Amino acid sequence: MEASSYSNNKLDQKILNRLTELIEMGEAVTKTSYNPKYIAGTFVKEEFAFQWGTSSLNILDKVFGKDSPHYVNFNNLYPNFLKFVYVSRALGILKAAKDDYEHELLFNIRTLIEAEVFGDFLEQAEHLLESGYYQPSAVIAGSVLEDGLRKLCAKNGIPLQNRPKMDTMNAELAKRGVFSLLQQKQILPLADIRNKAAHGKWDGFDKQDVENMIKVVREIMTKYFS
Repeated sequence: MEASSYSNNKLDQKILNRLTELIEMGEAVTKTSYNPKYIAGTFVKEEFAFQWGTSSLNILDKVFGKDSPHYVNFNNLYPNFLKFVYVSRALGILKAAKDDYEHELLFNIRTLIEAEVFGDFLEQAEHLLESGYYQPSAVIAGSVLEDGLRKLCAKNGIPLQNRPKMDTMNAELAKRGVFSLLQQKQILPLADIRNKAAHGKWDGFDKQDVENMIKVVREIMTKYFS
């Protein structure tokens, strides 16, 4: 689903841009270093350092969580931000956080983003269904399911051809043990509804079929993307 990928990319880029800004700000903090006459050691401008530290902890908390090594290690250094050496180490942690995010090592964060996007599309499908437009509702719900299967295949290292069929992805996920046989059987008729809806074969399903489709798709998305 192109809209899903676009939303993810847009949010990813905003996070990366903010991390880049904070890295540049941290480098600027290190350039305020000075050596007092009567105190041993190298220090930095206090107000600037703690402003940067507070902003950095905020994004590390929101993106990675308070239990992440990025947040914990940065926070441990934060009380000592008067000294250059601690600011320098914290800057290294922030750079590592950006690198980890950029290389998509934090799958749990991407999963939460995807769950939010999937939810938005399913709400659109439900709204159309309630308004009596069950045919386009089936197209949207089917697209959510198709995109979810594709992402699950990628996450589990299942190679796919261009424009893979839903039945193929469903079977491969069951073969790898990602889906149970029951889940595989639940998805089979949904793939059929998706194909009929996409090709305008409206007499191949009804409103009740689409209601069930949205229900099952939401259950699957909730289980694997939240």
